[in-house]
Amino acid sequence: MNQPIIKICDTTFSYDQKPVLHSISMDVQPGEFVGVIGPNGSGKSTILKLLGGVLSAGPGNLLFKGVDYLNQNRKHLARSITWVPQEHSMAFPFKVSEIVLMGRHPYLSAFTFEGEEDIEIAHSAMERTQTLQFAQRGFNEISGGEKQRVVIAGAIAQEPEVMILDEPTSALDIKYQIQILNILKQLNENKNMTVVLAMHDLHLASKFCRRLVLLNEGEVFQDGAPEEVLQKDHIEKVYDIRIHLVRNQDGSVMISPDTLCIQ
Repeated sequence: MNQPIIKICDTTFSYDQKPVLHSISMDVQPGEFVGVIGPNGSGKSTILKLLGGVLSAGPGNLLFKGVDYLNQNRKHLARSITWVPQEHSMAFPFKVSEIVLMGRHPYLSAFTFEGEEDIEIAHSAMERTQTLQFAQRGFNEISGGEKQRVVIAGAIAQEPEVMILDEPTSALDIKYQIQILNILKQLNENKNMTVVLAMHDLHLASKFCRRLVLLNEGEVFQDGAPEEVLQKDHIEKVYDIRIHLVRNQDGSVMISPDTLCIQ
């Protein structure tokens, strides 16, 4: 097995002294497509923020290509890993095209502007995400789903080795959910980009992700192929709900609730 591109080692994390993650360990191999799943409050967003460098783990707890995040060149890390949050707010009236071009900032020196190559890369990213048609509109003038696609376009323009996404399909209708996941799948397969994303939709997670990490109360409950993780008893225990589970020929699952568990 290759050296992990990202490794989180026995990490505990707290907000205001309230533990959210408990001794989490997780390796991500180069070129993997990993889905992090689990109920609300299980720690999905927190672990992704750690992997994306948004939150800081203790020394030795988080490694990129074998080197502690804390010892990485910040510009190199910014080029290598991109973080796409679940919510997007923008205080200044930037145009959509300007937001996408921000993905090129890790490649620019101080006081320099984007060149022709940067503009071409951003243009291509907007074409991929079907956001080119409102490139000149204000970012704050477009819908939540359109904002999500624009931010993902900016992440694509960054040309990272690793893309970390927190619920990238949450604000999208089914057409654009499939479109964005197909884009990520193509980047993963054709560019060997490592993708780690949090998802609530277990059907889409089983359909697109090649590996799933199921969290429960800040701990890894199951980690493996979708058909191993998405077992009826695992889901019922972690989500505290009785379900019907149907496994399709392609290995994906369809899940519907039966009755809520009453404790």
